[in-house]
Amino acid sequence: MVRAYIFVLADLIHHGHVGFLRKAHALGGGHPQPSAEAPSQSWGPSTGHKESRFWAIVLSSVPTIAVGVAVVLLAACGQESQPAPSGFSVVQPVSSEPVVLVGEGDTALPQPNSQARASGALGFSHYFFQEVGGEVITTLVEGPAGEQVRSNLSYLQLKQIYDRGDPPPQELGMTIEELGVLVGQLDTVRQSTEKYKDVDVALADGYVVSREQFPNMGAHFVNPERAFDGVFNPAEPEFLLYIQDEAEEWELVGTGFLLPTTLAGEDHPDGFAGPLDNWHVHYSLCLDGHTNSGSTTQEECRKQGGRWFPSFGWMIHSYVWVDNPLGVFGMWNSNIPPLMPAEDLRETKTRDHTLEGEVATTIENFRHRDAQIQVGETLVWTNMDPVPHTVTLGSGGVAEEGFDSGLFGPGQSFALNFDRPGTYSFTCTLHPAMNAKIVVTG
Repeated sequence: MVRAYIFVLADLIHHGHVGFLRKAHALGGGHPQPSAEAPSQSWGPSTGHKESRFWAIVLSSVPTIAVGVAVVLLAACGQESQPAPSGFSVVQPVSSEPVVLVGEGDTALPQPNSQARASGALGFSHYFFQEVGGEVITTLVEGPAGEQVRSNLSYLQLKQIYDRGDPPPQELGMTIEELGVLVGQLDTVRQSTEKYKDVDVALADGYVVSREQFPNMGAHFVNPERAFDGVFNPAEPEFLLYIQDEAEEWELVGTGFLLPTTLAGEDHPDGFAGPLDNWHVHYSLCLDGHTNSGSTTQEECRKQGGRWFPSFGWMIHSYVWVDNPLGVFGMWNSNIPPLMPAEDLRETKTRDHTLEGEVATTIENFRHRDAQIQVGETLVWTNMDPVPHTVTLGSGGVAEEGFDSGLFGPGQSFALNFDRPGTYSFTCTLHPAMNAKIVVTG
């Protein structure tokens, strides 16, 4: 059975899944600059967003073509399913409909398809899919397209590690020197914004008041002059985060930075030192400055009197005033009202379109997630990464006889129903480090 796939996955070479690779940018280690004649596409796993790398499109033994629209053909000529032992059955196979990624660099977006579901965890997953105007679209991209470093260490915790001279935790992927630069940048953010604890000083310096106060975040006071200069400067944040108490007094809780994609480009910004700052871009965003900002159609935005942006960002928060248990660069802060345990906040920002009897889970940041369900329930996986993965019975990338989703790309889903109790280990055959378990009880 012939299978045609288009990948931008250099690591497949190491696992023997692709027989042909042509490096489109052999020297220099950087992304080729898009041209009007042949815009280029760059996406896929990397060792970190600070390392600029270009991966070619791979198509079996067909020569590579650099294009602005990358198409992932997943089992285009059909996929033979393995007979499954009793205990589980496929409820929703992976669609053979191609996944189309439009755009370049780290902001390549999956386009709407018939299988798309509203899904994702806002501020936690690379993609966030939302129903807008009757179809499911990508309304947010966060972080680089490759594997991301997501840390829950706050500003004060990072500062303490550096001040003690301790080696940074291995999962940060940073040297002590890089951590020192990062802590210095965050110190600069705090020192330069201390005067804005007095909100009148912020207003006098050009920040514009906003009455729209987001839970676990605050209101964005934007400086228009800085917002569109395309310059990253820790001493000059583009916006400030405030919360207002019952007495209508403003309290400074954080800061934020904005680099428009029109100026900064489609590749993830090199902002703060190290790989911890996962910047994000909003899409189809309607801003009215009051209470109804969010992703809408252009017509819906016009009707509510807002200003509509096809894309808005890159943006990032830095919580240097109210310490954040979800990390200094987290989108949300559980220490900002409504107060809650940090581990509970993700659930409040998760969107799952599930039917009765379904339990949703995601594949994100090159990781499978453990799941616990009841007998008779259906587990639905949605791929939130910009590259294909599999859900396959087995471990360490090695398949066992049983269920195998085959490849499914960004925004696609796969669903299994379980009718017997047990523990099922599953893996991704493309990325052997991706392993998890399903516990079925009842």
